[in-house]
Amino acid sequence: MKDLLHPISLVVAMLGFLCLLRDVPTRRRDPASAALAAVFLLSGLSFLFSITPMWNYLDRVLGTVNISAPLAQGCVVALLACQQVVLTYWGSPPKVASLLSRRWLWAGFAVIAGLLVLFALLTPNAPHPIDFTLYYAHDDWYAAYLTLYVTAYTIGEVFLARACWRLARRSTRGSVRVGLRIVALGATVTLGYSAVRIGNVIAGAFDTSLAEWESFAWTCGDVGAMLTLIGWLVPTISDQAQSVRYRIKQYRSYYGLRPLWLAFYSEAPEIELPIDRVDPAQRRRFRRISIRLYRRAVEIRDGRFVIRQYLDAAVREASEARHRARGLHGKNLSAAVTADQILAGIAARAAGARPEPDQLTEFADFERQTTGPMDDIDALLDVARHLPRQPARAPHLERVSA
Repeated sequence: MKDLLHPISLVVAMLGFLCLLRDVPTRRRDPASAALAAVFLLSGLSFLFSITPMWNYLDRVLGTVNISAPLAQGCVVALLACQQVVLTYWGSPPKVASLLSRRWLWAGFAVIAGLLVLFALLTPNAPHPIDFTLYYAHDDWYAAYLTLYVTAYTIGEVFLARACWRLARRSTRGSVRVGLRIVALGATVTLGYSAVRIGNVIAGAFDTSLAEWESFAWTCGDVGAMLTLIGWLVPTISDQAQSVRYRIKQYRSYYGLRPLWLAFYSEAPEIELPIDRVDPAQRRRFRRISIRLYRRAVEIRDGRFVIRQYLDAAVREASEARHRARGLHGKNLSAAVTADQILAGIAARAAGARPEPDQLTEFADFERQTTGPMDDIDALLDVARHLPRQPARAPHLERVSA
């Protein structure tokens, strides 16, 4: 059972670690993010060390029989401490979290040190990757070893389940609430593993065995661990999904603004912001979609400023009457009228026909309120949708729109 479930759990842990690793460089000053990444890495290592081929390989390479047992269980103790670090930073002020986190880490270190000492006192024998616990169940030193490990494991999982349920009730983010409840469920399931291991200690004292419960123990341990890892990933996956959606929206907005940008550029190419003087080391930043979109929006705003002095009130009045007759109103009406004003203003500037001062007007969407950068982009997109998709002078301008 162990060699069936552990590889699956290993894959889940490593995929989660790679998913979190993407955000670690941008959150270098966030101890919770680093601790959460460590949880996935340590979890993967604990499963890896326990798989039979790796168990036998480490025995040969390190020259110590069954060394994988304290290595794997040491990783489990360490990840339990790291999980408490995550919850501490999520639920406490920074100074308090820092103090409590150090206590959890020192407690984990003490347990690991105790496990290594007790393991060194065991009588060396043949490798037992499958039945390690059953084989040593009657050894007094192993009873102490297993008691220490199971006590730390059980305390860690109970604290984890309680803290997750408490934080889930306090959290305002849906993905965090769901994730923490899944973590709590996983921690509860792993207590089945603890119960069997406690039973191993008691059975050893009475010269009996719980061999028939081994499959149940490993199932609870692995299924609980997978649920815990999945729960920790839920907020991260939700954040990254939102980031992907936002990036897609930026790309769609960038290309959606292209007709509007080309319309201005065809008459006023001076709106293009020069980047030839930018430091070559910084040019890579200008290829990011966020910078490109911002640059395009600025150039469009510059284009609007260029033709503002060619806006004729008669054009606006005629356009408003025509679009109202089509049933447009509100933002759709102001966007459609603004598009007509832009085309008329560009044509007037090309012909040098500036309206009389008393005939000048503002863009129809001049009073539209925007509260953020993407709101401003959305306002420009509304105007762009009312322009022809392929302006007449577009073909020779393709090289500058990328």
